[in-house]
Amino acid sequence: MDELLEQLKSEIPAIFAATELDNLTGKAIRWRTIQNIRANKALSEAEAIPDKCFLKAGKRKILIVRDPFLEWWLTHVVTFCDC
Repeated sequence: MDELLEQLKSEIPAIFAATELDNLTGKAIRWRTIQNIRANKALSEAEAIPDKCFLKAGKRKILIVRDPFLEWWLTHVVTFCDC
């Protein structure tokens, strides 16, 4: 998992527009899905995406902070399997 994290960090900018998430991850992580998770008020604090993963630029533009976001993603979404 550390190798995957390092590879993603080398490919993705430290801060980027959330709308670029699909392109930057080869559609492995979809912005639309992340928006649905963020909007789900039924999730516990442990399941929800931490606020530190996002910044607001202006009134509407959302930025993603790469490192905390990838750490959340790797611990909450990705599971490794013998596929």
